[in-house]
Amino acid sequence: MLLNLKNLKTYYRMNNKIIKAVDGVSFNLRSGENLGLVGESGCGKTTTAKSINRILPSNGGIVGGEINFQGRDLAQMSDKELNKVRWQEIAMVTQSAMNALNPVYKIGDQMVEAFQTHIKISREEALDRSAHLFSLVGLEKSRLKDYPHQLSGGMKQRVVIAMAMALDPPLIIADEPTTALDVVVQDGILKQFVYLQNKINSSIILVTHDISVVAELCQRTAVMYAGRIMEQGTTREIFKDAYHPYTLGLINAFPTLEAAKEDLISIPGSPPNLADELKGCRFKERCPFATELCENDPEIQEVAQEHLVACHYPERVAEFREKTAIPATWDQDQEPIEVDSQSFQKEMLDVGGLRKVFKLKSGGFLGRKKRNLKAVDGVDFKVKEREILGFAGESGSGKSTLGELVARLQKPTEGRILYLGKDISGLRKKELKSFREKLQVIFQDPYETLNPRFTVMQTIMEPLKIHKIGDNFFERLEMVKEALHTSELRPVDDFIDRFPHQLSGGQRQRVALARAIVLEPEFIIADEPVSMLDVSVRAGILNLLKRLRDDLGASIIYISHDLATIRYVCDRTAILYLGRIMEIGETETVISEACHPYTKMLLAAVPIPDPDRNRERVDPRGEIPDPIDLPNGCRFHARCVQATPECGFEGKDLEQVITLAKNHPDYPKRHQELENIKEIEIDGYNIELTIDAAVSDHDNFENSLKKIAADWNSSLPKAVTGWEWSSNKLTVTFDQKVEPELRTGTGGQQVACVLY
Repeated sequence: MLLNLKNLKTYYRMNNKIIKAVDGVSFNLRSGENLGLVGESGCGKTTTAKSINRILPSNGGIVGGEINFQGRDLAQMSDKELNKVRWQEIAMVTQSAMNALNPVYKIGDQMVEAFQTHIKISREEALDRSAHLFSLVGLEKSRLKDYPHQLSGGMKQRVVIAMAMALDPPLIIADEPTTALDVVVQDGILKQFVYLQNKINSSIILVTHDISVVAELCQRTAVMYAGRIMEQGTTREIFKDAYHPYTLGLINAFPTLEAAKEDLISIPGSPPNLADELKGCRFKERCPFATELCENDPEIQEVAQEHLVACHYPERVAEFREKTAIPATWDQDQEPIEVDSQSFQKEMLDVGGLRKVFKLKSGGFLGRKKRNLKAVDGVDFKVKEREILGFAGESGSGKSTLGELVARLQKPTEGRILYLGKDISGLRKKELKSFREKLQVIFQDPYETLNPRFTVMQTIMEPLKIHKIGDNFFERLEMVKEALHTSELRPVDDFIDRFPHQLSGGQRQRVALARAIVLEPEFIIADEPVSMLDVSVRAGILNLLKRLRDDLGASIIYISHDLATIRYVCDRTAILYLGRIMEIGETETVISEACHPYTKMLLAAVPIPDPDRNRERVDPRGEIPDPIDLPNGCRFHARCVQATPECGFEGKDLEQVITLAKNHPDYPKRHQELENIKEIEIDGYNIELTIDAAVSDHDNFENSLKKIAADWNSSLPKAVTGWEWSSNKLTVTFDQKVEPELRTGTGGQQVACVLY
């Protein structure tokens, strides 16, 4: 047994109250086994993870129980003893990669520090091992010279994973390692987890609210609620044969890509206040099957081998499984929300030729070079009354910038934005203020969008004051409470006087939602509104967005990387890539009859919440390109397995192929001829290779290069228009290609692809 927790209790002191965040948690973890720790925000998952590694804040501490790790009780160790365990034997991947990396140190320096803090190793050797780790997690070793701000979110997360794997620890604790990352990056990170775990035979404790990730990665699952474990067993048993009503509610609340249900289950209410004296079953206030017996603490019962449940009524499991799938059981309206897209008449928004170019400068004071970053580059779409339009795509596709342009938080470089027929791109002061009363934004990151010095009441009341809505404080207070109630932050009185630091991530996001809807806007831009929320709250917010459309008549732009939630909530969907729309149409058509290879790649990367199914992981073929130096022809051609010679291959693609070949574990055994390349220079769409003067057989070198290129994509060598030698320099030329425009696909949607 690698790890054994026995009745662990971890409490916090806050405002002269004791918060029993973890109150009697027990579980086992074997070597080479993965355990998923799931549950709603504020249920004690992260505190359990931090308790194992003893990295609690100053107001928290372990007050009881044992943490037996390889025969040693970590709860009784001194800090000096723990420092020998941390990182070498127990590593941690934190939720926010940006906060885990020092912004003023280069990545390589931080990797070296991680090595040298724990083992005797030279800087050169540490960098060599770091480069090897980077190749394992899909990063180029050149990234060791970068600062954190020069990396994308997915890259930073992979750096943190490489750090965690550096010393081959037997246990890795991953706290929401893929939260807020797009599905392609998430898929790549999970793939690297599995690959690296197989190499070093480590165990993983995965803390997450995404049960689909647990289904794919973990052998065992524990479901936490209010500081205790409600149910634990093999992942298959938890997903297929769950017993506890809370577990069943979580599973039914999760939207799947294949089945957009009529209505997702949303467990009413919120977890109890852990500062209160809790008696009986902790889920009883929200459980539709609670009886007087539930006023007593339930015993942990073994319903199958190592399948444990804390419920008084395991014999009623057949009834529970049947009824928990019905919305009415959870006091939800059973009437499905249906809005016929054909009934949309009034045009709320008309966007045409929209562009946003950021002018950047680089270099020193002498000879500064101007560069243009095209975040949004020629986008056209319309949104009608009571319509929800979804925008999907990877991080860096321009989704958030597009939302900010529509909300006039940024000024467009060119193009039109007509709101109810009026061009809003030139609005100033009073007009802009009046417009923003009608259009509200729900931002992605509640950590950055809530004033840390404002209470929840002050935060939500502020827009009412700005727009002079409500005659007095008490009238506005009622509006605030109603917005909080609608956002399912209940009981309202428990939250209204709290500050943001006293809320979980999910609770902060609900405050941000309440702030947006308190004005009852006509138009809402929801930028990743559920990416940081647990599954039950996510279901409630998605259902709420539909009802805002129906009850308020609001039109909504819903921005997300999660195609499952897009399928559930959106009437139409646009797939965005590098600032351009690749595919747009009715959501069901775009999902079920996807035409563009990029859309297909996004769909293939979505995890499946079914432990019995094996999904073939997607090959993303690199990162999203630099928007400063846009690709030739189709922007997606370098990552597209279906790309043709007409799609826009260029010298940069051949350079990438050479780099990938050199990073291959079997290099130089497989590609010895690449050793003869002494210098690479890109000239427009062409590439110039300086070859070792000793190479006399130019035809053989060309053929080798063609074979390497064809192995990566058979169309690449066919796109070459010339192989020209001048002494020991080879120039490979490519033609400029036109970017494909939107045209009608097989299902009636619009697709920007030469295949159609």
